[in-house]
Amino acid sequence: MDNFKFKKRILFLGVPDMAYVGLDMLFYSKVNIVGVIGPKKTHSTYNAFKHFVNVRNLNFIEYDKITDDELLRKINDLKPDLGVVCSFNDKLPTKLINSVKDGILNIHPSLLPLYRGGNPYSRTIMNGDKETGVTLHFIAEEFDTGDIVLQEKCPIDDFETMGTLFNKTNNIGCKMLLRALLHYEQNNTIPRAKQPDGVYITAPNIKDDEKILDYNKSAVEIERKVRALNPYIPACTFFNNQYTLIHKVSIAKLSNIDQYENGQICKIEDDRLFIKTANGCIIPEVMQYAGYFTGNCEDFIKIVKPKVGDKFQNGFT
Repeated sequence: MDNFKFKKRILFLGVPDMAYVGLDMLFYSKVNIVGVIGPKKTHSTYNAFKHFVNVRNLNFIEYDKITDDELLRKINDLKPDLGVVCSFNDKLPTKLINSVKDGILNIHPSLLPLYRGGNPYSRTIMNGDKETGVTLHFIAEEFDTGDIVLQEKCPIDDFETMGTLFNKTNNIGCKMLLRALLHYEQNNTIPRAKQPDGVYITAPNIKDDEKILDYNKSAVEIERKVRALNPYIPACTFFNNQYTLIHKVSIAKLSNIDQYENGQICKIEDDRLFIKTANGCIIPEVMQYAGYFTGNCEDFIKIVKPKVGDKFQNGFT
């Protein structure tokens, strides 16, 4: 693609971390990026992303609200042929979508119409799915309902985390986007197909109460949840009224533990402890105990000195 000349005027919209991957892939492929809309000025990633864009001598477009008329004027002045989105925090207003001649493409990390919503990464892992994928689609008024351009499947590995799946699908999606832009450049159009009607499983963002481990669930379900939230929104529990983050657990089967309640420690060894669940036990492997330390189970045993029968809770007592 070194000698290929992109002429179509592309408007890029994105927020870190996905925006870093997508923008660089398009930039080094010499796509004609006429403007970059990143996070708004109040966002924590604003300064770093602005610097990232400026270093590449691209046109960074600042705004206060995505609905601002001034932002729309800036976009209209650029006369973009097509927009592309690599993750974005705000819903794009209809007038902005309509201001781009041939529409706006979005990368969504699921096989639409499955898992419409803000966090397919966590939801697919939590549900025990063995496969997910990426959809490149046109943005419509309603989230994740626009016409499909491309789809590609990918496996969910046994030890997949939200972070590994995020990186895996980002790379797949950005390559799909580049293929679509190349087709658009050569053919002046992008193939599209309407999404099927029906009711499908959704992927809403994780609520605060969903981060808390429920020991009345099975060890398998708890282990999935821990992986599904690692590392961006780690699972949590409470021990001795101290907020405790759990980053990794393993599963174990123990016999003769019916006398213990779910959440109780039913066995302690030198370097690990076993917490009873509705079915099986979990062993916390990487954890952060309040503000005291981040470490492994052996650290927790030596520093906190838990006893058999002590209980992990799902809230303060």
